[in-house]
Amino acid sequence: MAQSPASPLPPPSARRRLRQAHSLSPAEVATRVGVAPKTVRSWETGRATPRGRKREAYARLLEELAGPAPVDEPEPEAESEPEPEPAPEPPTSTLTPAQAFDALYAFSAPSLVQQTYLLTGRRKLARESVDRAFRLAWQRWPEVAVDPDPAGWVRAVAYEYALSPWHRLRLRHRRPDAPPAAPSDRRLLSVLLSLPPTYRRTLLLHDGLGIGLPETAAETEASTAATVNRLLHAREAVAEHFPDLADPQELRRRLTRLMQLASKERLRTTPKPVTAPRH
Repeated sequence: MAQSPASPLPPPSARRRLRQAHSLSPAEVATRVGVAPKTVRSWETGRATPRGRKREAYARLLEELAGPAPVDEPEPEAESEPEPEPAPEPPTSTLTPAQAFDALYAFSAPSLVQQTYLLTGRRKLARESVDRAFRLAWQRWPEVAVDPDPAGWVRAVAYEYALSPWHRLRLRHRRPDAPPAAPSDRRLLSVLLSLPPTYRRTLLLHDGLGIGLPETAAETEASTAATVNRLLHAREAVAEHFPDLADPQELRRRLTRLMQLASKERLRTTPKPVTAPRH
């Protein structure tokens, strides 16, 4: 197969180590390359591959970082007391990759199915989205395992798949699911599903899960200002139908209740993907 003319890049894990060796944050790298911080994290975990001019800029930056790191001039030695013995390092994890993956699945999958149901209103699509996210996580486990937030990695993949517009073209997802039993819950879910997907996702992350604005902005690949705008418009749309939910705390309580009710109404967790030994 012919070699790609694109600039060569080190493996994703090496990209992260180069950034950390120079004490750079994902936001600082993003500014220098001209992308969002979330994009840099995706490049460092292997979820996405830089292309075009962004790839060229990223490759130049990594090449620069791969050079010798700046060394501070040593200060004159001063008499001091002997340094204490270093504290023992914490024991390293003895979990195998399959065990670590199983632990992530057990921790994240049930609530993630509930979350994707609120995003889509479709139980089968919710389970399908979570299943796909965990299958991809297992395929890329060496990268996911060292991600600062493996659960967030899986959540982002599941959300992106669940909100993909091409699902509307699939016959199996054209017929709406049975709505929640309680009228108020049906109305709230209907209002949520009427929001633009980006507003719906922002509202669920921030008000439903309690994720901070900077983290929500990074996960949705938007600026903080755009995230605030989406959040305010989503809250206004909900409060127009439910004035009592103008209080963010009450809104979070109702979103949590709706997720819990959804799980009781035949919203079972997707079966765990089969993990095969790695060679």
